[in-house]
Amino acid sequence: MSSGYNLKTHYMSDNKYFKAALSDFAFDAAFGDSIRHLHNSGYTPEEIYKYLDSGSLSVDRIRDVIRRYEDTRNDNDGSYEYVKEYDSYGRASFIKRKADKGSGPDLT
Repeated sequence: MSSGYNLKTHYMSDNKYFKAALSDFAFDAAFGDSIRHLHNSGYTPEEIYKYLDSGSLSVDRIRDVIRRYEDTRNDNDGSYEYVKEYDSYGRASFIKRKADKGSGPDLT
C-alpha cells in the first residue's frame, strides 16, 4: 500500500531546490555587480553578454539579474514607508506600507 509520499523523492527535490538557490547566489556574487553597473551605464543584455564573455553567462540570466535589480530599485523609490506598530503584548514591529501622497515631512 502506497500513501503517495516518498521521503527519498522529497529530500531529492529539496536538494535540487538548494542547488538551484546556491547556483543563483554564486552567479549573483560573481557577476551581479558587474551586470548592474553595465546596465546602469546603458548597456543592453546582449551587449553585456558580449562584454563579459563567460561560459556560465546567458542573455536570459543577465535579463533575470536586471529584472530583479529593477524590481528592487522600484520598491525603494520612496512610495513606501515603514510604520511602527505594537501588538496586544506591547511588542513593536515595523510594517511596510504604501506611502500616502501627503505623508512624510514637509521640506518646504
